[in-house]
Amino acid sequence: MSALLPNLQLPAKTDRNSMRPVLDRIAGTTVMYLQQGDYLAESESAPLLAAYGEKLAAASGFMPDFLEFAAEYQAQKHALTAEGELARMQRLLRNSLNDRVHCWSFGPLSGRASALYEHCPVLRPVCMALGCPAILAGETSIVHVTSLNPVSALAASFWISQELNRTSEGDAPFVFSFFTDLPAWQLLMQRHFAP
Repeated sequence: MSALLPNLQLPAKTDRNSMRPVLDRIAGTTVMYLQQGDYLAESESAPLLAAYGEKLAAASGFMPDFLEFAAEYQAQKHALTAEGELARMQRLLRNSLNDRVHCWSFGPLSGRASALYEHCPVLRPVCMALGCPAILAGETSIVHVTSLNPVSALAASFWISQELNRTSEGDAPFVFSFFTDLPAWQLLMQRHFAP
């Protein structure tokens, strides 16, 4: 994780304002990988990041996921749908991240949606802000994290590992990162975070 987002500071608070620098960092890192994979030109990056920053500032409810935002932004310029753009970016990011994030394409994550958040309440606002529903699969030994954005999934996995290591009796959990398609992600976000 440190190579992916070096010097990432996990804020002590998890309110919207405290999470904003983390979301900006994830967006910037995602753009870097998309540029390296020749998906985005350098000249496209600044306007995309600026537009995302405006969207974050105006957001109420769920914080917008950067990859979903970028897919909608790019779909206006290309002949693909937002879902097609999203799939292209996910493949590129997965390859760039050396398969540290896997595709979850076979149904919902197993386990209760609230189990992790009941065990460690501080993680619910983190996972919600990052757009990364997470499930305990077992007692506290295995956690599955999913997102649209593989970079967000890795950031959430790192955060969850840090928090569970801090609160556990030295038994480090196994945290697995996944990305999924848009309909599955939207369903998981509703299941995990809807009021």
